[in-house]
Amino acid sequence: MPHDARNDEPSRSASARLSRRAVLRLALVGGSVPVVAGLLAACGGSSSSPTSAATTAATSSSGSGSATQAAATSTPAASASATGAATTTATQAAGAPSATSSSSANAFTAEPAKNKGGQVISGNASDAQTLSTIHSHDTSSGAIINQIFEGLTEGDPSNAQPVGRLAQKWDITSDGTGYTFTLNDGVNWQDGQPLTSGDVTFTYDLFLNPDTSSPRTSTLAAHIAKVEAPDASHIVFTLKQPVASFLINDAGYGIVPQHILKDVAPKDLEQSDFSTGKKGVTIGTGPFMFDEWVKDDHTTLVKNPKYWRGAPNLDKWIYKVVPNSTVLGQQLKTGEIDYASVDPSDVADLQKTPSLTVKIYDTFSCTFWCYQLDPSKTEVFQDKAVRQALLYALDRKAMIDAINFGYGTLAIGTIPPISWAYNPDAIQLKYPYDIDKANQLLDQAGWTKGSDGVRAKGGKKLSFTILSSPQNQIWPQYIQVFQQQWQKLGVEVKVSMIEWTAFLDTISKQKNFDLFFEGFSWGPDPDQTAWFSSDSQNGGLNRGSYSNPQVDKLLQEGLAATDQAKRKELYTQMENIVMDDLPYVVLYFNKGTVGVNNRVHNYFPNAVNSSFNSYQWWVDA
Repeated sequence: MPHDARNDEPSRSASARLSRRAVLRLALVGGSVPVVAGLLAACGGSSSSPTSAATTAATSSSGSGSATQAAATSTPAASASATGAATTTATQAAGAPSATSSSSANAFTAEPAKNKGGQVISGNASDAQTLSTIHSHDTSSGAIINQIFEGLTEGDPSNAQPVGRLAQKWDITSDGTGYTFTLNDGVNWQDGQPLTSGDVTFTYDLFLNPDTSSPRTSTLAAHIAKVEAPDASHIVFTLKQPVASFLINDAGYGIVPQHILKDVAPKDLEQSDFSTGKKGVTIGTGPFMFDEWVKDDHTTLVKNPKYWRGAPNLDKWIYKVVPNSTVLGQQLKTGEIDYASVDPSDVADLQKTPSLTVKIYDTFSCTFWCYQLDPSKTEVFQDKAVRQALLYALDRKAMIDAINFGYGTLAIGTIPPISWAYNPDAIQLKYPYDIDKANQLLDQAGWTKGSDGVRAKGGKKLSFTILSSPQNQIWPQYIQVFQQQWQKLGVEVKVSMIEWTAFLDTISKQKNFDLFFEGFSWGPDPDQTAWFSSDSQNGGLNRGSYSNPQVDKLLQEGLAATDQAKRKELYTQMENIVMDDLPYVVLYFNKGTVGVNNRVHNYFPNAVNSSFNSYQWWVDA
């Protein structure tokens, strides 16, 4: 299952404290760091997910260092991949990555298994929300879903190009709007039923049906005109226009079994046995099968002995939920957990542990906040000066160094630094730390300080609430600094920290917030329609109700462009508008910091798709 390009990202690890070093460093940001028990007891956090999140295609990184991304091409080509042959016999679609890619095995060489059996335990600080590929939008759910379900394509972790998974090849029409996929032979569902093209059309009908309440409905509906199955082994997608990201994003969503779900009403799917976990019902085509889910404790998957690429070496894969990164670090050291994304503050200590290796790599994940731009819910952020002043008032680099121990890259624009579309020199507004500029913007906009030190305009105080979740326990540390710095600016800042499930429901369904702060994981394609398109307000991830016709136009042109250089130019134009409007603020782009027990072999943490070869993982006897 490929990585989801659009996923909310809770922490997979969390430290239960601010270290002495962090406290001293935060003092450099300005002001003291109050030891507030309610917050500090939950502080800490991971910089990146150790596994790729579910249901669409992904990112690029080496397993142990900086990520690299191969240039996309508009030239047809063919090559065998580690997961199946991927070919195109027509003009490559609209600037999409070529169907060719180097073999994943070339960059991530799997050694022959010297032992069969055993289990691997992944440690995490947050539990999954669903086992449905239709509904998943968090990395915890994705980590489990990736082991059970597969898409037509996936991202090759060696170069972030699309390669076949369930599809052995695809053909593209000359105008880039038609894709015909040929399924691999001999692929069966985990109950023995054969995978057919009808399962694929059924899956995409669910994604496109608004009754399912999928977070991907609006994006897919904007791209796909129809999905047809002319026979049992071929699927034809007809697009409304060329979509450059189609192969790496849209074609990678996990396929679900029609014979299991045909009688489940789309509106009931999210709460069905399939989505909440039931043995024999929650089935995919992947290497591991669902066994049990004990909420907030663990999920156990067992090997699929008839997996179409060969039976997995492992007997079990376990997703274990732990309370915080202190326990996580301890259990990594004792071997109770085999791998996990670790808190940046723990990296140095874990690197001294002989039984462990810490993998550090760039990712497409970011930490950000989103403003509420719906005036019926909050008025304060209707003023662009307020949105911009809040960003100028923060020394983001000092915060990354203090809280993340430097394991993060200061965001310039909205596109990740490892993307081929990253263009920092062309970003006009970079928002360096400038408290004088912040005060000047608010003064000029008419926000004046009252006797209580809080700015007001027209009788309305400059006051709002930051919504977040202690599930990622590094977030409270940032929010403390925000609160301190913004109060100095004359802003009244309140904080609401709520449980992860309630948080996701609040921002995605109720959309009842002033400003929310969390993490997010993109895929390697630079399209950011999910956040910034007006159409993504409903059935998408534009949660702050942002709308700008110029941005909509540039996003559409970017997807339809046939040349990568042109796409980069269009996305730079889009970024410059967005960085002026500032509906979302990307604080920094995360580094992956993953601790792995040396008993685990063939596991390659990367920003694309860390579970791409999980059937090849093995452990020492």
